[in-house]
Amino acid sequence: MKEIISKVLPMMVKANEILKGKDITSEEKSGIGNIVTTTDKNLEAYLKDTLMSEFPESQVISEESAEETKLQPDKSLKFIVDPLDGTTNFTNGWPHSIAIGIVNNEELTSGIIYDALAEKIYFSIKDNGVYVCNIDNILSIERVVKPEQTTENVKKAVISYDTPYGAEAFKVTREMMTRLYHAGASLKTVGPISLDVLKTALGKENRPTDYNNAVWHSEVRAWDLAASAAILRELGGEIIGSDGKPLSTKTLSSPNARIAFIASGNPKMIENLYTIYNESERNVKNGECR
Repeated sequence: MKEIISKVLPMMVKANEILKGKDITSEEKSGIGNIVTTTDKNLEAYLKDTLMSEFPESQVISEESAEETKLQPDKSLKFIVDPLDGTTNFTNGWPHSIAIGIVNNEELTSGIIYDALAEKIYFSIKDNGVYVCNIDNILSIERVVKPEQTTENVKKAVISYDTPYGAEAFKVTREMMTRLYHAGASLKTVGPISLDVLKTALGKENRPTDYNNAVWHSEVRAWDLAASAAILRELGGEIIGSDGKPLSTKTLSSPNARIAFIASGNPKMIENLYTIYNESERNVKNGECR
C-alpha cells in the first residue's frame, strides 16, 4: 500500500494546479442545487487517466462518470474518487477537497484527502496510521496523533451535517436538525462531507480550531465517504449506516449506493445520534414531524 500511496501523492500536486485554474463554468445536475463545473470535469479526467496509467489492472469509480460505471469483480484494486468534493463551496471560495479511497482485495485499505484551503494532504494506511504533508512538500510527512474522543452526548457537542439533494432525504434532515436543536447540539454546516468526516477523525488535538465531534447525513454517495471513512477508522472512529452497522466496503465502493450515515470517534456519541436518527426517520414516514 505504501507503494501505491507514493504514486498517488504526486497526482495531488498536479490536481492542485488544475484547482488553481478556478474554471467555475457550471451546469446543473440532478437534484436541487447540484452543479458540476469545468474544474470538476478536468480533475476527473486527469485523475482517471493518471490512475489507470499507473495502475492498469485497477478500476476507477469516480463521481462525474459514475452513472455509466459497473463494478468489475475481477479488479482487486479500486480507486473511489471524488475529483472535487464541495463544488458549490469551490465556486464561492469555501472549503473543498479532492478525495480518493482505495479498496484492495475487497478491503478499504487507504484514504487520501487533499484539503485545498489548508493546502494539506491527509492519508491513511490500514493498520499503519494516518499521515499529513503540505502540498508544496509531499516528501516531508508527519504522523497524525490519535485523538482522545471524549464527547459522548449531543448536548453542546459540535455536530456537522449537510443538506441532501433529494427531497425525501431532506425531510429526514429537517426533522433531525429540529431534534438535535432541542437536544442542545451545536449544528454546523460547512462541508464538504469528506472534510467534515476528516475533521471528526482528527479531533481537537489535530485541528483545535476546526473540528467536529460527529457528522451525520441522510443521503450521500460512496465517493463522498470512502477516503474519509478509511482515515476515521484508522484513528479509532467508526461510520455506520441507517441499519446501525458499520458501513461495508461493498457499500463504500458502490457507484449506485445512496447512503445515510453517522460518524464519530466516540461509540456513545454514535449510539445517541443513531437513536435520534431513527426517531427522525420514523416520524417522517408516519407524518409526525416536530
